[in-house]
Amino acid sequence: MRRALLGLVGLILLPLPASAQQHGASGAVIARLVDSLAAQVVAAGLAPALGVAVTMDGRAILSKGYGMADVTAEIPATNRTLWYLASTSKSFTGFGIALLADRGVIRIDEPIMKLLPKVQWNPAVHADSLTLGNFLAHTHHINDLAIVTTAAFTGEIPESRWPELIQLAGRNPSNDLIYSNFGYNVAAMVIDAKRPEGWRSFLAKNVYRPAGLNDTYTRVSGLESRRIAKPASLSSSGRYQTTPFFKTDRTMNSAGGHLSTLHDLARWTIVQMDSGIIDGKRAFPKSAVVLGQTLIAKQTVERSKKFAYFDREGWGSGLEIGSYEGERMISRFGSYGETRSHLSFLPGRRIGVVAMSTGGLSVVTDLVATLAYDLEAGRPNARDRAWARFDTLKTQLAGGLKSIARGDSVRATRQLQPLAHPLAQFTGSYSDPNYGTISFRLVDGKLQYRWGDVHGPVEIFDALKNQMRIEIAGSGSVLTFQFAEHGQAQSVTAQGVTFVRNNRTDF
Repeated sequence: MRRALLGLVGLILLPLPASAQQHGASGAVIARLVDSLAAQVVAAGLAPALGVAVTMDGRAILSKGYGMADVTAEIPATNRTLWYLASTSKSFTGFGIALLADRGVIRIDEPIMKLLPKVQWNPAVHADSLTLGNFLAHTHHINDLAIVTTAAFTGEIPESRWPELIQLAGRNPSNDLIYSNFGYNVAAMVIDAKRPEGWRSFLAKNVYRPAGLNDTYTRVSGLESRRIAKPASLSSSGRYQTTPFFKTDRTMNSAGGHLSTLHDLARWTIVQMDSGIIDGKRAFPKSAVVLGQTLIAKQTVERSKKFAYFDREGWGSGLEIGSYEGERMISRFGSYGETRSHLSFLPGRRIGVVAMSTGGLSVVTDLVATLAYDLEAGRPNARDRAWARFDTLKTQLAGGLKSIARGDSVRATRQLQPLAHPLAQFTGSYSDPNYGTISFRLVDGKLQYRWGDVHGPVEIFDALKNQMRIEIAGSGSVLTFQFAEHGQAQSVTAQGVTFVRNNRTDF
């Protein structure tokens, strides 16, 4: 490891040729140094796997997988690996909307009630004042937990019922631009309303195929499981272990539901930064690409104006508009549990980066991108800066391991709390008509849960309050059980929703 790290120091500190300092590094130099950095990120344990592609002047100069796409099964990351895009999926859905708008089928400033006349809205959200653009730019001010929960995690409520669930959504008290998945679930409903084949088929025919994205999917079924990069959690010892990939066809939604290869994602950056042209041919009208990258609403929350090493101005149709070191940058990032996706490009310089990770420190994807951008711009401190950032991340990893150990200790102590009720009295199924069913059963003396497509162990959180803790795609959620005077729990409250015991016996 020491020799490997010293090797990276040498690469980072080598001076750039005079011509490169003036005009920027060549594609070959950028590819070589980004390749080295990505390899060292994995070697240092900052991520279990990385997928990196760099595009310049209409072609990919680097496309490579690093580490293990499945740590436990020891399946390496390669160019055949399918990476989960999470919210980078919004770039596809948003561009689908831009295409329809460019064709005159819809307008981005069109009232949402006109576009979705069958939807019933909560009077508190004043839907008559909202446009499609409000949903694309996260300024709709609607707090919809029901649709987001089922679309991204549980899959319990079919998409055909989503329009009726919208009436449950109240108004968010803030008037700020607040990021959420809901706007892009609504955008897919608009595509469904205008295109009888539905948003998935529309995107396949009108977005993926013209761009030559032949290995991009909005499903999990039918795909070879070994090709899918699996999330991996980090233990306090610094070792990674594969965790379940919970995504199914019914949770591959329009706001976060694509699997794709580095090859396809690289092409996506090229066709977007080159105004719809790829392989020397026009795949999309320039006007549609420009529309998708046009600012709809600016960021209003100060802390949201900065992300990692980048500045963020606001939102277009599926893409964020911002900058890096004063250069206009278009991007769309995503995360789901341990996984992280990064897709960005500098259209003025015709360079783009795709960086995917399956765990560890999520910012490593951004680190890889900034090295490529700094080298291409000819910044003389590009290597020094990358090394300093890399060193900072190693320090953060060490601190993170200590934090994991502390958290493990706290959770272990909680399990020693005496419960007021036997575990068997927590078991059973509990339902809500708009959120589905959560089931609990004992397996080898320990409580397990299933909520649609997500499942896992149940831990004691606060025994005195009858509270348990579960994890949903890497995020903890506290459940509160309500008991009658005797016998089984009668209901359980999760995420502010009370699920009532039913008579189902399946799990």
